[in-house]
Amino acid sequence: MGPYAYVRELALQDRLSHAWLLLGEDGEELEKLALYTARALLCSAPGGDKPCDGCPHCRKMLKGIHPDLVTLLRSPDARDITVKQIREFRQEVWITPNEAARKVFLIPEADAMNTQAQNALLKVLEEPPPYAAFLLLGRNPGAFLPTVRSRCLTLRLGGAAEAPEEGDSAAQLAEAFLKGDPLAWMKAAFPCEKLDREKFDRLVEELDAAAALRAKAGEGEARARALRLSALTFRVREMRKVNVSPGHCLGWLCAMMNENEAGD
Repeated sequence: MGPYAYVRELALQDRLSHAWLLLGEDGEELEKLALYTARALLCSAPGGDKPCDGCPHCRKMLKGIHPDLVTLLRSPDARDITVKQIREFRQEVWITPNEAARKVFLIPEADAMNTQAQNALLKVLEEPPPYAAFLLLGRNPGAFLPTVRSRCLTLRLGGAAEAPEEGDSAAQLAEAFLKGDPLAWMKAAFPCEKLDREKFDRLVEELDAAAALRAKAGEGEARARALRLSALTFRVREMRKVNVSPGHCLGWLCAMMNENEAGD
């Protein structure tokens, strides 16, 4: 599933995330995806088919004049986005939307944030006001702190603007876990067992992000299972520090799927 289709699918399910990390080498295509996602977040069309590109909010977005899209640009003479800029940016976050039900904050060169800036942004990513949504764009995934990445739903652009295989796998794994379906889990997990270290660790981050998204949208038992999956991905990260293989990690998660408690 490509990134545009994935955004639309989340909109249909009323599960659009409040925090997005959009990654890719093509800056123009990244901006296009970001504005599409922003329209989906601001769209006021009834039902879930968003963006409609016909409501007042979509039309203003297409014209580039929507007051509830706020962009943070790196200073042209600066190498980094600094903690001072993020602190000023955070003040804007607490100002309620002008027209739409949501307010979207776009950072086109988010991978230029230094560590202090990312830690400052993390505070509003963790506990944002209910109307706020964040779009972080970047070319270098390694520039982002794991804590920032874990709070965001990640979409990556390929050569044809396709979501990566591990992103789809994470969504399938999360769905299987929520349903308590070991067979579906194993079908989704099998191709992931051969991933290299970087790709598998990225898959774990995607899985945590998918779990967080479902916890935010869910209620009752579904929310509890999503929160538990997110907690278990933390345990997997600890296992990876001592080089536990992808197959063993995925097998352990499958074993934990229908356990009452996540044991050692």
